Amino acid sequence: MYRTTVAALAVWMLAIGASAMPAAGKSTCDQAKTLPRPIPLGVSGGNINNFFSIGRREFCASGTLGSLVQDQSGNQYILSNNHVLADINQASPGELIVQPGLAEKKIACHQISSDAVATFTSTVPIDFSGGNNTIDAAIAAIQPQDVSVNILNIGGIAGSVVTPTAGLAVMKMGATTCLTKASITAVNANVMVGYLPGETANFSNQVVVNHKGFSQAGDSGSLIVTQGSCPQAVALLFAGSSNGKTSIANPISAVLSGLNVSMVGSCTASGASAAAPADVAAGSVGMSKEAVESATAVRDRHEKELMSVPGAVGTAVGLSDQPGQPAIELYVKPPRPKSSKACRSR
Repeated sequence: MYRTTVAALAVWMLAIGASAMPAAGKSTCDQAKTLPRPIPLGVSGGNINNFFSIGRREFCASGTLGSLVQDQSGNQYILSNNHVLADINQASPGELIVQPGLAEKKIACHQISSDAVATFTSTVPIDFSGGNNTIDAAIAAIQPQDVSVNILNIGGIAGSVVTPTAGLAVMKMGATTCLTKASITAVNANVMVGYLPGETANFSNQVVVNHKGFSQAGDSGSLIVTQGSCPQAVALLFAGSSNGKTSIANPISAVLSGLNVSMVGSCTASGASAAAPADVAAGSVGMSKEAVESATAVRDRHEKELMSVPGAVGTAVGLSDQPGQPAIELYVKPPRPKSSKACRSR
């Protein structure tokens, strides 16, 4: 079964002048300001040098400081995206990571070194030359007195992680849309993601959440976790569609492996994963690993043909309308006259 979705994808960075969505539910969402230290995570932040130019105009940007991770020696770091912490491959070790991000300042783009909560440490470079990418991720060494282990509105999370599966109920805390909940709708996604004008990167094996309002610009770097009393990390949000209907994330295992770190846990998760919410079609959860692998193999054989469709920006394996059966999804850019990029980082 094939299904086509209109989704122009781009990184989820909040540029100065962008509008934020209203907060979800009764969560504490007034966090796009300088917070008392130690800060919780899931809040606005980014590299102090997060500036970019479009034509002759200069802008600054913000993302989300996602969660805490640690290396084998126990040193702790903030986890977020390359384009949030590493200034899209440009940062040097030691550059300040501030909270809030530059786009949130009352005086637009004002750099304040006393807002620093961490220093940029390392990233996996993003390949814009046509090669394949699997993660948009980076870490920054914390100033221990300035960063809490908790994620705002979520609290502590487990040190263990969960493999993304279609139908899994998840949530995330982000700088723009606050605490939102939905379910994973597709996996094994191969997508083209737009960054700065003229810069597009190819990503494979990504996670998709097709749920309007789950994320918006400024939510880049949010940690996607399972729902429950002790959530487990699932994926790292980095991109989405301009209409807010589609969110794209890196599987957390690929992120941790690429950066050689592990999650910092403060609770112990039960063995059961979160159940799918009511908006998932009855009987569609529980798609077997074999069914996903088979559909992925079919997609791979026909990917060149699928991507030749005008406006195509990606493919994935998602839930079909038939219980337990997968669907091959095709993502395409919206038709003109509304011009938009393939995919943008958030």
